[in-house]
Amino acid sequence: MEYLRQLSVSDGLDVYNLLQHIGEEENAFKNPVKKMSYEEFKQWLVQQEAWSRNENLPDGCVGQTCFWLIVDNIPVCFGKIRHALTSQSRLIGGNIGYAVSSLYRGKGYGTILLHKLLEKANEMKIEEKFLTVEKYNYASKRVIEKNGGKMVSENDYRWSFRF
Repeated sequence: MEYLRQLSVSDGLDVYNLLQHIGEEENAFKNPVKKMSYEEFKQWLVQQEAWSRNENLPDGCVGQTCFWLIVDNIPVCFGKIRHALTSQSRLIGGNIGYAVSSLYRGKGYGTILLHKLLEKANEMKIEEKFLTVEKYNYASKRVIEKNGGKMVSENDYRWSFRF
C-alpha cells in the first residue's frame, strides 16, 4: 500500500536514511540532508515545517511543503510542492519536484509519487502546476508524461511541462 505523508518534526531515522540515498543535487533536485548529521536533520525538519506555513522564509523564496511516499511502511521517495511559482522556479524546477531513493528506482514509485503530489497540489488549491526537467533525465520526463504533463517549452538544457 502506498500513501503520501507530509513532513513532520517527528520524522526519524527512516526518513533520514531515505534522504541519504538521494544525491545532494541530483537532476537539479536539491537534497541538503545528504551531508547532514542526524541532529542537523532534526533542525532541518523544524525549518521545513515552518516553511510549509510560509514562516521564516529566506528572501525571494516561497513556502513549500515536503512529502514522503510511503510503501509498505517504508519511505521510498521525497517530493516538494512550492506554494507559488517565482520567476526563478519558472526557469528551473517549477513548483513540484521529486526524487526517488537509489534503492527504489525503476519500480514505478516516481510515477506514483508525482500522481499523489498532483492530487495534493489540487487539494492545496495550487492552480498552476509546472515542472522542469533536465534534458538528460528521460526517466523523469516519462514519469511526467505518464501523469498527463504537457510539454510547453524547451531550451538547450531542460524541458518544461504543465498540468
